[in-house]
Parts: sequence; C-alpha cells; structure tokens
Amino acid sequence: MKPQTRAKIASPPCTLSPLVITISSVFMALSTPAYAQDTDDTASFQLDTLNVWGVEVNSSSEWVGEESISVKQPDHMSDLLRDIPGVDVGGTHSVNQRINIRGLNETDLDIRLDGASQQAKMFHHIGNLTLNPDIIKAVDIEVGSNSVTSDGVGGSVYFETKNANDLLQSGDKVGARVHASYGSNSYTQGSITAYGKPTDSTDVMLYGVNTSRNNFEDGQGVETFGAEGTVKNGLVKFGWEPTDEQRIQVSYDVYQDKGDYNPRPDMSGDANQYFAEGQLVPTEYKRDTIALNYELDKGDPLYVKANVYRNHSELARDESVITGNWPSNRHSYNTAENTNTGTLITAQTRVAGGGLDHQLTYGLDINQQSSESQYGTAYGMAEELLKKAVFLEDRIALTQSLSITPGLRYTHVNRDASTSDTSFSDLTWALAADYRVTDALTVFASTRELFKAPELLESFVAYQDTTFLADDIRAESGFNSEIGARYNTHIKDHGFGGSLTVFRTDIDDHIAEVYSSDLAGYEIYNEGDVRLQGFELSVNYSYQDFSGKFGYSRVKSTNRTDGGPMLDANGRSTDLGDALSLNLDYDLRAYNLRLGWGSIWVLEEDNVLAGAPAKAAYDIHSLYAQWAPKRVDGLLLTFGIDNVFDELYVSHASRTGLARGYTTDDYEPGRNIKASVSYQF
Repeated sequence: MKPQTRAKIASPPCTLSPLVITISSVFMALSTPAYAQDTDDTASFQLDTLNVWGVEVNSSSEWVGEESISVKQPDHMSDLLRDIPGVDVGGTHSVNQRINIRGLNETDLDIRLDGASQQAKMFHHIGNLTLNPDIIKAVDIEVGSNSVTSDGVGGSVYFETKNANDLLQSGDKVGARVHASYGSNSYTQGSITAYGKPTDSTDVMLYGVNTSRNNFEDGQGVETFGAEGTVKNGLVKFGWEPTDEQRIQVSYDVYQDKGDYNPRPDMSGDANQYFAEGQLVPTEYKRDTIALNYELDKGDPLYVKANVYRNHSELARDESVITGNWPSNRHSYNTAENTNTGTLITAQTRVAGGGLDHQLTYGLDINQQSSESQYGTAYGMAEELLKKAVFLEDRIALTQSLSITPGLRYTHVNRDASTSDTSFSDLTWALAADYRVTDALTVFASTRELFKAPELLESFVAYQDTTFLADDIRAESGFNSEIGARYNTHIKDHGFGGSLTVFRTDIDDHIAEVYSSDLAGYEIYNEGDVRLQGFELSVNYSYQDFSGKFGYSRVKSTNRTDGGPMLDANGRSTDLGDALSLNLDYDLRAYNLRLGWGSIWVLEEDNVLAGAPAKAAYDIHSLYAQWAPKRVDGLLLTFGIDNVFDELYVSHASRTGLARGYTTDDYEPGRNIKASVSYQF
C-alpha cells in the first residue's frame, strides 16, 4: 500500500545489498537438473520461498538498490548486521546483544520494534535488546544521526516483523511454515507459523519459535561457561484494511530467555568462573510488546503512519544461590523492570508553493520510560523519564537535480528520578542537500544538531538513592556532519553501485557514569567533549547470476578534553577498528541453488589508553548454500559454515580488557556448521 517514494518515513533513503546466502555442492549432487523448456522459463527463475522468508536491510551507509536478503540462518543479531559499514553487534550470550554504530552503543541509538521504543538500561552486564532475528521482515538503519524525524545521537535502527500479507503466496487465503535448524556450536531451533486472510480485508498470523542453546566452544576449542538456556518467542498479528487507503494492525510479541547463566554475561567464561567461583545464576529475561499501528495513504496529499505501544522488559535473577564474594544485600531473588509507553505519529504531505515542490514530513514522538527494581523483600526503587518531541522537515526541490532539506525538532525531557527531578529541553535543527549530477551519481551533504538528556540509572542496581547527579549537569549537544556520494547504474548485464560517506560527530558535554566507592553509588556528570570521525565505503557489482559487495569503514574517537580515546563504561576505548567485508553469491538457476561466501577483516585497534592492550585484529569467513527443490514446492534446505577457519576472536564492540587481573574478553563462537529445513505450504 505504501508508495516507494515515501520510504523516508520508515527508513533512510539508501539500501543494503543482499547478504550472501549459502553453499553446498552436495545439493547439486542430490538435485536433478531442471532444464528449461525455453529461455523465458530460465529467465523467470526465482527462489520464491527464499524471498518470502527473507530480511530486507536498508542502511544509509550503503547504496545497492532494493533487494531482499535471503535466509542466513541467524541465531544472533550479529548474523544480520555485522557486515554493514559502520555497524557492529557486540556480545555473544543470548542475553547480551548490543548494537553499536560508529562506536556508540544502544543507549545512544533510537531502536524500535514494530514502532515500539526499545530504550532501556537494564544491567551493565546484560544487553538491552531481546530480539529474535528469525521473524524480522525488515531493518532500517540510519548510520549517524542525520534527520530530525528520529531520535538518538548515534543513529537509529527500526525493526519490523513479518505479517500474513508478507507470507501468503499470490491467490492463497491460508498458509503455514514449519522450520527446524541445527548448529553444531551449539544450538537447535524449531518454529511454526500459521497465517491467512479470514476475509478480503483482514489477515492474521501466529508465530512461535523455541531455541535451545548449549555452551559453545571458541576458536581454540575452549568451552564457554554459563550460556546454556532456552529462548522462546511468540507473535500474534491481526490486520484490517477497511479501505484501500487504510490499514490497522495490532501485534502482541512475547519473548523469554531462561537458563542458569553466568553472573556477568558480557565477560569471558574464565572470568566468570573466577569471579563467581563456578556458580551459575537462575536467570529469566522477558519482554512483551503490544503495538497498535495505523497507516493512511492518500498519495501526495497525505500519508500518515502512527502507532501506540507498550514495551515491557523484566530481568529476574535468583542470586541467593551465590556464595562467597557477593554483595550481602543481593543474596536473594532480585528483579528489575523497564516499561516504555508511547506513541509515534509521522505524516507526509507534498505541496507546491512559490514555484517549488515541498515534501513536508512532520510528527509527534512521545515516550514515557519507567523503571523499578527490588532485591528480595527489601524496599525497591521506581523512576520515570518522560520525553516529548515534535518535528518538521521540508524537502524542497529547487530544481530537478538539486534539493535541500531543512528540519526542526523540539524535545522536552522530564527526569523524575531518585537522583534528581530535573527537566531538559532544546530546539535543534538539521540541514541536508543532495544534487543529482547524473542519473547514476548523486552527491550529498548534511549536518544535524544533537541533543541528549541524562538517562535513568540502570534498573538492576540498588544505587539509585546514593547516586549523585552533578548540580551543573548539562544535556549533551553537538553536531553530526556528513558529505558523500552515491552511484548506481546498469550497463547491459552489468550492475555497478556504491556509496561513500565521510563524517564527523562532535558531542559536547558527553555524559558519563562512574561508580564511587565513597558514595556507594554512581556519579553522573559531564566528562568533556568527544569527537568521532571516519568514513563508510560500499562498492557492489553484479553480472547476470553473480553479485558481490565490498565494504570498508573506519571510525576514530578523541576525547577533546584530555586527548585520549573516547572510553566506554569499562574504561576501554569505544573504537571499533577498521573493518572490511566482502560478500559474494551466485545463483545456479538450473538447480534452484544459490551459493555464497562472506568475509570480514577487522584491523588492530591501537587507539586505546596508554599502557592498555590494543584490540586484536581478526578475520572470519563463512560459506552458505540454499536449495529449493523444484519437485517439492515449498521445501527449502539451507547449509552453512560460520567461522570456517575456526578463528579465535573478540568483536571490538564486545567486552575486552582486564578486571582484577583476569581477561574479560568475550570470545565469539568458533566454527559452527549449521543446517536447516523449512516447508511452506
């Protein structure tokens, strides 16, 4: 229903090429070649089921046209996002998925699931995202903060889950999919999906998945500690289209991650065995999200996308089982909760005035975040933060080739917390321009003023009453500025594309949290000014059944107050290191088989504190194959090997360094042979 020209409401205007899809020559041996009766048959070849259950990732750091990412058997968000220039995903544990853009973590990003804000600070040893990559339909990523339509000083990541209309084959009224997968290192997964159209104007989908994990082995064959558990996710969606111009959708998403886990899931197994003396903590991490979405499309006069949501996360840990060196007030069953309630309304109108064409984007963004925690039967805490914003952006076509986009956003934040009852507000602006040099080449430039108020303290700590918010604390400000170019063209059977973005992000009055033993709590203060600068490069090429993509990104940080690097909460540099990626895939049309290879090289990062160890370089390689047998319609077989050469490595976005003399490096899984089978009917 939504016209292609209006993609900016939901996502940045640039898109990502397909991730590579999978290998196995054994499928060729098993398959019977299906020789086409004529040229048209071969030319119309599609892995239809593959495209239906794909994920489309759009990123402002790449430009390769609108294509669907085929199933990559993802069991962690890093499988979908890690090879995007400027983006990484840290953490290996199921409760510790952390998206990172240009060295800024999830607390600096605007992350949403079906429109519902995922903003949260649960626990510094655990991530804030409880997302299942299997049911994701699309991911829209703004690398860097460029538009006033989104929040977050580092950019935005919007996830959208599938619905029945995405899955139904043409003409069908009902359908289902069963899926099973196995990873040798070390998990199994099974899911079932049912969907249909009870009437011409309504649709419904039911989805459920269960993932069982064991302790994986790293690249040296060392088994990790405390990762064994079960993840379950259920999703119900109901859609109604009362007219051709409208769609109303209600969704309810329930996620549960449960197991006897190590106490500090962001650290290595060795560090956890030392700190916890080999003890595990019964842990349950839950999220439930309910969202009501409305879409109205009247073409150029008016397009509206609105949603109302409630997103609730809860972390529960039975720390009574821990003996030895552990805080005395935490030998109990302890809980923390975080709830986001809000609405996001965005509208677009195209009007003509003064001889110019204006595309107006405007809206309202309200989010109320509440957090509470309780240790045993002791007194708990409760805090709230209310953020309200209105925005207006006008894309003005000065000529057929040149357009400028000014924008304004007013944000008011009221922080009702134990540490303070303080309000922050600011009117920020943005200005962008793009010029189409030729039909294939566009150059662009943009700058956006930044604003971020102090957040609530993490939920799963008992330091709210003793935490100190500096009297003179100021909201973060600064600018993100970018220049670059995009290129996309076809010459006969050859396709060429690419993008280059050069950026500089200045964050003034950067807010930091430091634990103070004197206070037995945290100090929240402005530590100074920081600068992030670098570039993202993406180049892609296709010829008939072959396609390839190369990416290269670099970011360097500087604390402009002391001259060192920007540091994370653990005192380590936030820099990700130069990252290069290469993806190649090839379709064997006669066999309905697609083959692929992916490589990532990350260079050593030595922009660290003096005397601290550098973040080590690493390279990882994966191969994939996917086969849709023509003789069994709806059957899809997938095979892959992640980390083919069994590399021992740690993502630069994960926990690294020493703590009490022990290495905390969160080593990634070693070689993982995986296979899956799905049947859609």
